[in-house]
Amino acid sequence: MKAIRVLPTTLAALGLLVSVLAVTPCATATAAAAPPALTLDKSVLLMRHGLRSPNQTPEQLAKSASRPWPAWPVGPGLLTARGESLLRSLGGWYRLHYADAGLLPASGCPASGAITNWADNAAARIPLSGQAVLDGLAPGCDLKVAFAPQTAPDPLFNPVGAGTCPIKAGLALKAVSKAAGGDLDAASAKVRPALRQLQALLRVRSVAGCADGASSCGLDGVANLLGESPDGPKLEGGIARAATISENFLLAYADGRPEDEIAWGEATTPEALFELAPPRNLFLALTRKPPYLAARHMTSLGRAVLAELDGSVDNGKAARLVLFMGRDQHLAGMSGLLGIDWTLPGQPDDAAPGTTLAFERLRDARGQAYVRLKLWYQTLVQMRGDVKHDRATPPGELLLHVPGCAAQEIDGACPLPVLRARLDAAFAPECPIRTP
Repeated sequence: MKAIRVLPTTLAALGLLVSVLAVTPCATATAAAAPPALTLDKSVLLMRHGLRSPNQTPEQLAKSASRPWPAWPVGPGLLTARGESLLRSLGGWYRLHYADAGLLPASGCPASGAITNWADNAAARIPLSGQAVLDGLAPGCDLKVAFAPQTAPDPLFNPVGAGTCPIKAGLALKAVSKAAGGDLDAASAKVRPALRQLQALLRVRSVAGCADGASSCGLDGVANLLGESPDGPKLEGGIARAATISENFLLAYADGRPEDEIAWGEATTPEALFELAPPRNLFLALTRKPPYLAARHMTSLGRAVLAELDGSVDNGKAARLVLFMGRDQHLAGMSGLLGIDWTLPGQPDDAAPGTTLAFERLRDARGQAYVRLKLWYQTLVQMRGDVKHDRATPPGELLLHVPGCAAQEIDGACPLPVLRARLDAAFAPECPIRTP
């Protein structure tokens, strides 16, 4: 487009015209009314547990690489000291943020029932993560994490495993196939550059499970298979292996491990790790985000979130801040329910440890409820540096928008009835309502 040059005399004329319009009654008659002010009165947080060690021992991982895997200071799948520290820092930030917003007191212990919580019981790291966040939110206030006995799956977080919301195998497999574009290997091709880079680090070839009957193959040539399990479709093969390996590298970097323990010293920067992460995100997109699977895995928890936003479970306690501590699959499943995808600037893992989806309820002067969706997360650099969050160094923040609500938004918040209608349409009607 050709640039237009504005001469000084023209600028003077424009200034005069603006002055005339400013005092002409008809020019201001159509001025748009300011949107009504909204006041925050509650927030419901859905959070992934904190930084953990790999779920496998070095011995269990040995066959996947030509070089030994490093040992960790804690056992497989456990919350690390760095993970606990980062969660306390996030908890302190949430206290600061919500005190600034008038939701919580700036100091001292919140009123009884003002902060409530419930953690998944699937692994010890999840309730421990919830406790770390509470310790950061209200230090010295003796808030205790709540969770179901660890003798059976919690139907709120794991309704499929608990048998309260069963999955039909045929429909589940069809849902994954559709999400993959009809062909798992075609989906794998989209992340082939990452698969090849991971293969160059692993330096070992497979002699079984190769695509097209090949006698040996690298990670980028391992076939992708979809089987059945009590928890739904089970994805095995190249994508699943790469998802585990790439996440292990991310965990080592974030935990502050020495550089020679991160991908054997060959991928030790955030930029390098970003290039390796796509299979990890693809795995969650295929196994948790498809609408059919998201509905079965997330209807109970989604209804619990809505009940909190509606105020139907306050039980007279007037909870101001509600924490649901879960896993990466819960964030991915909620993404599927809402129909919202995201990427996190500075963080290659879309559901990184500590990532939090906030449902912030606000009200206008008439008492009408709105919900603003936010993602809070820690960047890779913040995690490796064990950053202590304050106003000068906040965690990453991302505002999300409810699809179909743009025309009704006020300050990024969607009317609660619109959000409720979207979720109700996505829920599985046969799955029962569950609350902690």
